[in-house]
Amino acid sequence: MPAGRPPELDSNGNAIAKCLVNVTIPTKLRDFLRQHDINRSELFRTAALKLKNLEICPHCYSHDINETHKGWQCGNSSDSNNWVKGHDSGTGNCGRWLKYKRCELCEAAHAPESRVYALGDKVGCDQCPEIIKQKEDNKKINVVFGDVER
Repeated sequence: MPAGRPPELDSNGNAIAKCLVNVTIPTKLRDFLRQHDINRSELFRTAALKLKNLEICPHCYSHDINETHKGWQCGNSSDSNNWVKGHDSGTGNCGRWLKYKRCELCEAAHAPESRVYALGDKVGCDQCPEIIKQKEDNKKINVVFGDVER
């Protein structure tokens, strides 16, 4: 029988492989963690998972992550100054896009400059053939010149 702690298991019951990661921190921070009985491995694992799962912004460490049809953005996405300049404009967030989604209609990857459009119950992008056709149809104007017979 192996000595030590039993292995941590994933949702399928398989042992989770682990490795040692060294992290250099100030001595006062180490003392604080020790004084408050905070497990450093658990703290690092929790923080890293939150970064991976887009629960924390990796640029400004804000927890204010907004999911939109286009992707995930840090901070108040309605703050146009944050969105355009990508810096803190008093909201405490950097406003950066963290990850882009793919278009529901054409599977194209969204980008900072792409726009989203509603098409029925789905949301498309400005690269979708359906959206381009709809925009062209909206531009058509029926003009009648002269007398019209009724």
